Amino acid sequence: MTSPVAFHAVEPPSSVDAVRRRYLTLMKLFLIVTILFLLWVVVVGMGIGILELGPNWAVLSLETWIFIWCGLIALFIVCELLFYAHYTSKARMAPEEPSAEAEYLHGKRVYVFTFPPGVQGGIFSKTYITIDQQTVLRLRTLMIPPGAAWKEAPKQ
Repeated sequence: MTSPVAFHAVEPPSSVDAVRRRYLTLMKLFLIVTILFLLWVVVVGMGIGILELGPNWAVLSLETWIFIWCGLIALFIVCELLFYAHYTSKARMAPEEPSAEAEYLHGKRVYVFTFPPGVQGGIFSKTYITIDQQTVLRLRTLMIPPGAAWKEAPKQ
């Protein structure tokens, strides 16, 4: 006795999604570091202006800290642009994303070709052809046209 064929909606992991998650994490880290460095520059400025601690109380002068902060922001902007360029090139080279209606058979993506195209109803044969390790082609061929299978029996 044969068991019915089970369809699985399990999608293989995508490297584009992994790159996207990694870059989003790095962007958040860059934002946090930039905000913390800005707060440090504000503290240095307040120490010099309000508390009158002297121009070099934080090892470097306020102007040097501001230049370092500007350089850090410039570095982060360059990194963000590189991340964006790398992600878009990966996304462009990635195979098409499976749609919500995508079918999977034993973990392989199923593409369906119907002959003749556009025919609804009737009785079709289904032939499965393995294309590669991730892809299966289902050929649906019309065997009995719609209406021909359910003709009324002649009255006697």
